[in-house]
Amino acid sequence: MPMTQKLADPEDPVLKKPEVPAILKDENGIESPDGLLPRDASSDDLKVIVPNWRATTFDDPIPYIISISWVFEGGPFNPVYSEPFDEPGEKVLKVPRDKLEPGTYDLSYMLNYGGNKQYSFRKRVTVDRTPPNDNQSPKALIMQNVPGDITDDYLIRFGEVRFQVWFYPDARARDRAIYFLTDKDNPPDSEQEISEQAFSQQDIDQKQLIITIYEADIRAKGHGPRYFYYKLRDWAGNIGPRSTLLPVFVDLKPGPGKLKPPRVPLSARGLIDREHAREGATNQKAVTVEIDNYDNPDASDKLLIQWNGHDLAPLDVDPSKPVQTATVPWPTLTADGLGPMDARIDYRVSRGGTPTPPSPETRVPYNFKVAGLDHPDAPALLNTRLAKIEIYGAVSKQLNKLLPDDYELPAEGQLALHDNPVQGEKVFLYWGTISAPVAEYEVQPGDTAGKIVFFSIPWEFIDQDKENPALPVRYFTDNGVNQQLAPTTLVEVAIIIIRNLPEPTFPDGGRDGVLDCCANPRLWVHVKVHINGNDAFDKDDVVELFWQGCQGPNGSSPIPGVEDSFETQLTLDQARDGFDVWVTDYQKLIAPMVNNGSALCRYFLRKSNGGRGVSRPDFVVINRTMPSGEICGPDNDLCSK
Repeated sequence: MPMTQKLADPEDPVLKKPEVPAILKDENGIESPDGLLPRDASSDDLKVIVPNWRATTFDDPIPYIISISWVFEGGPFNPVYSEPFDEPGEKVLKVPRDKLEPGTYDLSYMLNYGGNKQYSFRKRVTVDRTPPNDNQSPKALIMQNVPGDITDDYLIRFGEVRFQVWFYPDARARDRAIYFLTDKDNPPDSEQEISEQAFSQQDIDQKQLIITIYEADIRAKGHGPRYFYYKLRDWAGNIGPRSTLLPVFVDLKPGPGKLKPPRVPLSARGLIDREHAREGATNQKAVTVEIDNYDNPDASDKLLIQWNGHDLAPLDVDPSKPVQTATVPWPTLTADGLGPMDARIDYRVSRGGTPTPPSPETRVPYNFKVAGLDHPDAPALLNTRLAKIEIYGAVSKQLNKLLPDDYELPAEGQLALHDNPVQGEKVFLYWGTISAPVAEYEVQPGDTAGKIVFFSIPWEFIDQDKENPALPVRYFTDNGVNQQLAPTTLVEVAIIIIRNLPEPTFPDGGRDGVLDCCANPRLWVHVKVHINGNDAFDKDDVVELFWQGCQGPNGSSPIPGVEDSFETQLTLDQARDGFDVWVTDYQKLIAPMVNNGSALCRYFLRKSNGGRGVSRPDFVVINRTMPSGEICGPDNDLCSK
């Protein structure tokens, strides 16, 4: 049959944007807003994914032709690659490699089916092969807070040296400085970097591009004249030339005393928080202080360790061990408050009751503050003093219970806000076994303890476990550093849905499922929709039939406003034998389908006991156009049958 769906204007795109897997994504999986490609992506054809589209058929099958447009941003449609396909579906095409010159492009595609063309929305894609700082050699690093040489004492006290990168005109978030430390005044290109530092948007906005080189890396390069330098690399992977070298003298001659600074292993989070106090930096199950062996150890020695001036229990030395390890109890960690602040750690060696002078001091950051009331079992994650969250269905409104009436609707959570709420603190709500939070609340100015705050739990999460007599729901308070876990609320989820009920039928549509000008009764009298009885129906159930007029002949291209629903409360006979629904509003629901349109129908079941069901859809073709081109209607009956 001829294709009658309205064609898309080239200036009015209707198809989904193409997808480019190679586009860079940030740590949250979000694509670069400029559609930035990694540098190596331009070494081959660029893979383009065209999403699936709705099928349209002619009497004689013809291929779908997809043309890929690649044009500088704002330019007209410019096909660079085309390929035919026999069937709809997600397709993989390409932009040829020789088209991937630097610049920002509009990527789109055209779908051509028998001369009927539809265009997609445009996607921005950027090809960038220019390194940062316009590929110019950057200025030398600026060393921070060190007036002269880098000394052993400075490294012992601070553990790091910070450097500032000169701000450059084209600096962008996710640019990186790859930094080096060498003993050569003309280092080879093969010199191994120490590490690299990514710059955030905040760094760029404040023009503070800081890199940190840690004590261990500086010491590893040894004593004497040394040279610091860096290279800039952008998000696309373009690496510029090395910077001017910064010459610095590193003086590692040991000072008075032979004791090494104590070490406190830190987790990847870079500070001691409550999780560290519970689990340790790497599963030690506590905060630990590690003391490296010193000169001439003896089995009679005792280590007198101080944490922020508070004595730990004396630790017997075992000279056979390369490292002596002490644990720090929670009362000592919090003796000076919850922070945030730095803890100062040093130790003395007691031999024969006489202690040595203190070791060099180590400082580590800590923060044990929490959002909400603290609890006596700290630093345990579970705080039984926190209020439980309450869950209500959108329709059923029963406490901690979701019923079939709540099908496809978000649930509501209600929570009495924790004590002393501080603006910016958050509450993260977790649903069932879903590992990520499904809802959150951020404390606002003026919020007070006990205020009832609300959460909306989207149906997409409820849908993952619709039948669970005791679904666990819990929340965490979070101040950006530490979390507390509230007691679990058990929610009874009983949303039972009967699916794939038999589709409605159209008895007057005949074997071909077509209602035309010769339909009997005529279209302007009524259209009969029949729903068969089945075992899922019972007396007093409600069946709601949905009618949607469509421009396409197969239930496609819904026509806005040409829709209605019809409720039937079933009798016993109707539940058993089925029933008819007459669609009589000709002007609204039937007349808009002029030339090979259709009506798409399905029904929803609301059982008297609260259950829900949904049928399969079906359609009937509605055609008021005669072969002659004349259009029939209540005032123009063109059929003699």
